[in-house]
Amino acid sequence: MRTAFPLLRLPYLVLMPVLEQMEITEKVSLSILSKRVRIYVKLLKMTCEHVNVILKNDRIEMKVFFENGEELRVLQYIDETQRSNFIYRHEHEMVFSWCPGSRLPVDYAVSIMDVTHCKSINQFIIAGIFEHDSIPIVTKLPKIDEVVVEHIWHPKFLTYEALRHKERILLRVLKTVLPVSSAVQVNYPFQILQNLNYLREILKGNLDAVTLKNYWG
Repeated sequence: MRTAFPLLRLPYLVLMPVLEQMEITEKVSLSILSKRVRIYVKLLKMTCEHVNVILKNDRIEMKVFFENGEELRVLQYIDETQRSNFIYRHEHEMVFSWCPGSRLPVDYAVSIMDVTHCKSINQFIIAGIFEHDSIPIVTKLPKIDEVVVEHIWHPKFLTYEALRHKERILLRVLKTVLPVSSAVQVNYPFQILQNLNYLREILKGNLDAVTLKNYWG
């Protein structure tokens, strides 16, 4: 029979050395599960060098690079069949399974950035688009230094309707993240004229830099 350890009942001078001895994933997990612990974990000054976030289909991957050379990988994905969120931790990797109606994936990302003293996302990379709604896993993201749209599918392998649908979802994602972004790099050549025109409207936002590569395929 296991006995729960009353971690938060420890005196401050005892608790802090205990937290310092924990692995990064343990510290981050505790900070997410408890707002009180988050206050103490922030005092450990786990300062990150930068954070990259990758959207690929139904999942979002967060890579946190620390000044001491360590790296934390956080994978979050949508599971529409489960009833509650699931957290799995292994060495320098964490996995969050998100279900509709529960805490948004971005909330976990913001919590991690908070305890690692990271003010913005270095790159938000769109590497794949889910056929369903991707907005719940990208909404309310904090400040982004650069959004990068990769060449994420080949138009020749999609029907016109499928291509149109994919591009429209991509545009919805861009419309969501660009207002908090400073720059954008688009490597995907839009094929549907209507979507291309809408992209031009989106890019009229307050951006410091807009880069179009391989734009005409």
